[in-house]
Amino acid sequence: MGIFNTDVQVGGGKNGSFETVTAMVDTGAIYSMFPARLLRSLGVEPFDEREFTLADGSKRKLELGEVRLRIGRDERTSIAIFGPDDRALLGAVSLEEFGLIADTTHRQLIPAPELPL
Repeated sequence: MGIFNTDVQVGGGKNGSFETVTAMVDTGAIYSMFPARLLRSLGVEPFDEREFTLADGSKRKLELGEVRLRIGRDERTSIAIFGPDDRALLGAVSLEEFGLIADTTHRQLIPAPELPL
């Protein structure tokens, strides 16, 4: 599991605006998670609610929505969890969608050497 921070631009909804967020890159997290207040202010609407097991072992129902992410010069749509206001995570699904892996030695995101089919 790799953990370090990186800046990500998060957008969504009809207004098309983006906010820069410092997110923890956590390859042990499946989905990305951003503060619910931020997602709602960007016009992101939840489309589902699921139960998740948090890092401390507790379970919690959280909403999911579709966001636009910008990492570097690339932009993609990704699923994100509406999380607490003090937490932003960049999870494995978003990393795979961008074709990136976590280089924990240099604490940066790098292109995946091979993309499995």
